[in-house]
Amino acid sequence: MTAAQTDFVQAIYDVFPSPVIFVDADRIIVSVNDATIEQFGYAADELIGGSVHRLYASQHDFEAALCQSIEGSGQARFSEGIYRYRRSNGTVFKARLRVTPVVDANGVQQGYAGIVHDISEYLALDRERRKAGEILDTALQAIPEGFAIFDRDERLIVYNDAYKQICGAAGSRLKIGMTAEEIMTAVYEVGYYPDAPVGSPQATAWLESRLRAFRDPGGDNQIFEYGDGRWLRIEDLKTPDGNTVALRIDVTDLKRAEIALDRQRLEYYTLVQNIPDFICRLSRDLKYTFVNDQYARFIGLPPDNLTGKSLLDFVPDRDRERVVSTLKNLSVEAPLAAREQHRKLPDGGDLWLFWSNIAVFDGGELAEYVTVGRDITELKQQQQRIARQSAELQRKNDALNQFTGTVSHDLKAPLRHMSMFSEMIVEDVASGNIEEVPVYAGHLHQSARRMDQLIDSLLEYAQIADEIGTWQVVPMAEVMSDAILNLDSFIRDAGASFEFALLPQVKGDPELLKRLCQNLIGNAVKYRRPNVKPFIRIYAERQEGCVRICFEDNGIGIDPKFARRIFDVFQRLHRDETIYQGTGIGLALAKRIAESHGGSIELDTTFTQGARFVLLLPEMM
Repeated sequence: MTAAQTDFVQAIYDVFPSPVIFVDADRIIVSVNDATIEQFGYAADELIGGSVHRLYASQHDFEAALCQSIEGSGQARFSEGIYRYRRSNGTVFKARLRVTPVVDANGVQQGYAGIVHDISEYLALDRERRKAGEILDTALQAIPEGFAIFDRDERLIVYNDAYKQICGAAGSRLKIGMTAEEIMTAVYEVGYYPDAPVGSPQATAWLESRLRAFRDPGGDNQIFEYGDGRWLRIEDLKTPDGNTVALRIDVTDLKRAEIALDRQRLEYYTLVQNIPDFICRLSRDLKYTFVNDQYARFIGLPPDNLTGKSLLDFVPDRDRERVVSTLKNLSVEAPLAAREQHRKLPDGGDLWLFWSNIAVFDGGELAEYVTVGRDITELKQQQQRIARQSAELQRKNDALNQFTGTVSHDLKAPLRHMSMFSEMIVEDVASGNIEEVPVYAGHLHQSARRMDQLIDSLLEYAQIADEIGTWQVVPMAEVMSDAILNLDSFIRDAGASFEFALLPQVKGDPELLKRLCQNLIGNAVKYRRPNVKPFIRIYAERQEGCVRICFEDNGIGIDPKFARRIFDVFQRLHRDETIYQGTGIGLALAKRIAESHGGSIELDTTFTQGARFVLLLPEMM
């Protein structure tokens, strides 16, 4: 070896990072490099001249290394082995020993050169790697989702048990190296693709679409029905190295919940569209976000033409401030406000609506308004009918009470007279004194006639109470003419005259209204002043939804203190029938007829030139 070569070898020896140890044939150390001193912690003079045995952790390691060097001593090659070594501080480490025989120029073996490579760190890293692999494998087997990795040739290189289970009956055929197409075909053949039944015309196209989606995922997840009524979500991801990570997730529970939710939404939508109520949803700035068909028909526009428009565009100017105030005053504590609304229809009919306004809050913040309207016209009409029926029942009860009082008083009076005169006749006949019998018989006849009149009047009153119900348009001018015609002879005898103003039409029973007017006109003619011809003025006025018909005469008038009493049955202010005949039923009948038409009658106590009766009837719409 030249000097240059020797220097070069020496330089490599000095800077070599692993310990290099030269020993003679007896395993006595003859030379060590700096790495040996650093690795084992001994000074050079502590090692050189001593046995290499001191560097091994045990006799067993030394003997194993000795056998290795002997086995390789006669060969022109090196030998390797892994042994444990001990540093000067007592710590032990594993290292790979590479032994090479050292021979002189004549080919005689002089000793051995050994290179000690510490593999402790490598072994630790290997353990960590294997441990990490075990953890990853455990994790893959533990996750419920199917997981697999395919290489760039679409061949399976990793998969977990969940992936195998998802393949169903085809899972037993799963093995490393299968292509994605082979796996899809195997799953198809066991009938796990309901969208592509085995042998169906669409099967080939469906499998091709699945394979295209696998090769070019595009980041879009697919969900489809998959074997045994389950639903599967497919997530495929291409990695930078060309592999494909496949994730298969069973979303059956989620899909069923979604289907159930969609069904509920459809049922809700169907319900909302078919119930008779008007329903709309409003944003916080009062714009329509949804209206059902009934609400749209109520407004008079298609639903799509309302969405996005402001509620206030369809509210009359006079109601806008109230509507806005109602909605803005709703709160978490009081989220509901309700009101009734009355509208007049073009045909004159009534429309009653009941509106419920609800504020919906999310976490204390206003989310939207929901308004529900209901047509309560029929309910209102029923309430009005019930109110009329209740009033009718009350009137009948009043009539019954009056009838009871009449029976106990007015009807008993003629009976008492008849009983008294009958007894007087019996007594006179028994005593033979019959001179007064004709007089008593006359009084008896008069009482019987009086009682007959009273009974006829009561029957008439009762019949009117039961005859209400024939409603039609009644011209009051014709009613007045018929009433005057019925009283023609009575009016001519009294020399009465009339003045009429324009009279309206009303809804009612023409015969009952004729009887009412006939009684009022008859009273005006009957209760006249002596030597003064009756003058009756009849006119009408409109007053807050009512028709006000006045019957005004120039007769004897009525004391205001009797203004209510005169409408009771058999209440006569003039007992002398030789002057003013009658039973006292006329005004009671008039009152009964007026109330049966939803109206009233009263005496105007402010009129002093005679008597003025005011008849109020509902205005005909």
